[in-house]
Amino acid sequence: MSHLWFGLAVFLIIFFICSRTAFFQTTLFQQNYSLKNKLHIIAFFSLLGILNTYWSLYGESWLINTSSIFIIVAGLVSGPLIGFCTSLLISVHYVLFIHTKAALVSGCFFLVEGLLARLLSHWFKQKKELLPHAIGVSFIFASSHIILLALFCYPHTFTPSIEDCALQVMITTALGTGCFIGLIMDSYKQKDILEGLAAKIALNVTNSSISILQNGFDQNAAQKITESILQNVKSFDVVCITSNYQLLGCAACEQEQPFLDYLQRDLETLLSEKFCLNNKKLTVLTSYQALPLANDTATIGYLCVGHIVAEKMTAFETKLAEGIATMLSTHIEINQIKERTKLLANAEIKALQAQINPHFLFNALNTISYYCSVQPQTAKKLINYLADYYRQNLADPNTLISLRQELQHINAYINIEIARFGDKLKINYEIDDTAFFKVPALILQPIIENSVKHGLRSKLDGGTITITVSQDTEYFFISVHDDGIGIPEVKLASLLLDIPGRKSIGLTNIHKRLMAIYGPDNGLHIDSTYGTGTTVSFKIPKQEED
Repeated sequence: MSHLWFGLAVFLIIFFICSRTAFFQTTLFQQNYSLKNKLHIIAFFSLLGILNTYWSLYGESWLINTSSIFIIVAGLVSGPLIGFCTSLLISVHYVLFIHTKAALVSGCFFLVEGLLARLLSHWFKQKKELLPHAIGVSFIFASSHIILLALFCYPHTFTPSIEDCALQVMITTALGTGCFIGLIMDSYKQKDILEGLAAKIALNVTNSSISILQNGFDQNAAQKITESILQNVKSFDVVCITSNYQLLGCAACEQEQPFLDYLQRDLETLLSEKFCLNNKKLTVLTSYQALPLANDTATIGYLCVGHIVAEKMTAFETKLAEGIATMLSTHIEINQIKERTKLLANAEIKALQAQINPHFLFNALNTISYYCSVQPQTAKKLINYLADYYRQNLADPNTLISLRQELQHINAYINIEIARFGDKLKINYEIDDTAFFKVPALILQPIIENSVKHGLRSKLDGGTITITVSQDTEYFFISVHDDGIGIPEVKLASLLLDIPGRKSIGLTNIHKRLMAIYGPDNGLHIDSTYGTGTTVSFKIPKQEED
């Protein structure tokens, strides 16, 4: 048994070393494998399985080993197609190059293992405890393999050697599978921890950037942001922000004047070359990464991070820099749009376009910060939702967009609120799939937000929001219903009136916009029973292009 265990230890060491490489992690840890990634994984597991063939136990007419481990691991971890292709390659090698009477039987059995792993992979993904199930399945597969060999190799089956080898192979295959699965699960866990840490650091930078960018994006703001990034990310030696033409802000771990002069020269050289210069041509920067800061239309600058000693950026630093650049781009774009809104003549449209509720933002960031520690993948999704929400929230209110785009906007908002309130908030969609039409931008989200804030938030057990879209021959009908606390009659009567000094203008704005676009008969209609719920509805006349 020591022979098998020594071989298994060798392959575990090889696998452990490979699992820590950037190439392996970027290949194996993809949610959706590309064709190139699939080929790499198939080649990797197939090579291990084929090499393991030469670390076997031999008999008069048989050869047994633990190659099943790599078929099972490939199928259960990387998916059915990869597992089947791995088993196919190992089987072909076994049949063509292993010269024993049982070679064909073993080769065919490996192929069957690949098929079974393919069938079981979906079932395994639903199990919370993958490790014990994988060990159990591998033990059953190894036992079945031994039984087939015993039947095929008769009368040499019950020789002392094969009786001794059978139990060794079954135990080694089961425990070996557990070891490989454990290594992969540990790699996934480490990846989640790093991504959670990166998300948390990016959020800390974002939190500090919110207050910095309130007065605009200029050299002073850029300098403060670079200092904040350097303070939060200790592994960066240099952080700078540039426009397309000049250096706006720079922070470095070294503050001596000769070093700063050389650093500024390096950064000016990089900027002139659009950050496409080999780091070997630089004076003090040994490695760097430049990421564009962009709005919807163009690149407005760059975030550049780098080292003065290390010759390469780590994968963690790369992902972290990308996350920070994305959040900065969003906030800079928000700031630019906010400045442009000051030029709008209509004060109510300006208020709607610049409607970025700070309380919602802070609550969302706190929610994301919580999920960074417990569910990093959820935190990543919420960051994307938050970016999508604010990007859409800055759309021109005078623009008509498709209903699908408006629903995507409210979906981003709802997913953030669901993360905060959990099962207390539910959403139902009753959409006529044949209804294709355009609506004014930002027409539904304030209604949904009103339902959450004033209808459901005060209800102890939460509630449900139902969005309905229907049509007849003349109109498209849209309604938002919540089963919240409802609106008192006194307040309901004045809800859509244009009252000077009112702070909450969301529904009034929508009412006036709808009437301005579609006529005085097509504003908002609100039905509410106090203690039961509220329905806000409106209709859009059909036009020839609809």
